[in-house]
Amino acid sequence: MSLYVLRLRNGDCVIMDAMNEREARERTGKLVTSEVATIRPLGVFAAQFALTDEGELHSTVLDQGTVAELNKHEYPMLEAARSHSYVDFDSSETDSKTERVLFDAVARHHAQGWDKRTQAMIRYAVEQERLRFAN
Repeated sequence: MSLYVLRLRNGDCVIMDAMNEREARERTGKLVTSEVATIRPLGVFAAQFALTDEGELHSTVLDQGTVAELNKHEYPMLEAARSHSYVDFDSSETDSKTERVLFDAVARHHAQGWDKRTQAMIRYAVEQERLRFAN
């Protein structure tokens, strides 16, 4: 079995193990309401599942390689907007001045220090990613 990432037309992604792309596409049909836009093998994947006091499992993608690969292939416009924000607008006031800061789930709190222009650019990129395969 291999892992596949399926980018949906609504902007979401599904990661699934399957024998081949056809099987992954067929199995995904049972999980989602949006149509599959792209499918490819996923080279890097790691996730953590945390048990809450209410008995629910919350998942978090941990591996920076996984997040980087998803951003590069499934969300290129969002990746470009984030890169542009750091190059053009510098880091937020809450970012570390000595360490590189990546915008991912772990560093989400850094966005609170971004100015409105940067936040608007990221929101626009998210909207464009959701519309990219909407047709």
